[in-house]
Amino acid sequence: MLFSAFFIENIIFTRALGTSWMFYLIKRPKDILNYTVALMAVTTLSGLIGYPLRRLVYNSELRHVLLPLIYIAVMAVVYIGVFFFTKKIFPEKFEEFGINLGVAVFNCATLGGLLVSANERLDLLSTVGYGIGMSLGFGLAAVIMGYGLKRLEYCKVPKVFKGVPIALIYLGLLSLAFYGLVGHQLPT
Repeated sequence: MLFSAFFIENIIFTRALGTSWMFYLIKRPKDILNYTVALMAVTTLSGLIGYPLRRLVYNSELRHVLLPLIYIAVMAVVYIGVFFFTKKIFPEKFEEFGINLGVAVFNCATLGGLLVSANERLDLLSTVGYGIGMSLGFGLAAVIMGYGLKRLEYCKVPKVFKGVPIALIYLGLLSLAFYGLVGHQLPT
């Protein structure tokens, strides 16, 4: 699951979850690693805590309503725990790590990754592997996008496409490349 979430089902390239924050991180490359670590801690811990709780609502008709609420509550508890743990144990790193922690917790990539693992009914080990792989995949996507957008600055891009439009076109082309690379076929 770790490899699958990292490369094949990359959260950015296949589901477009977390792209808005990724575009922010590209402008601050030194924060990509901190954010990836924060995202990994939150998704792994939330997956571990949320796994037994999600099993309580599997057979409920309100599963699609209750599951996101359960994971949001779990993510809030994990945020509080990681916040105080980091502040107490690593006070010198807290300043740079703490900024990314809140965004890593309350982010559609985190909630989306947890919901994907729940909807796919992954076991505990696969849920943890998916969380770690999803986080590393997010970091990989941010590095690839940052590098590509830097290279696009040297190209003659029409004025209409400068900025966000060319970034979205580039993201779409990368998504199609990853989609084709893993062996999927486009519908005819």
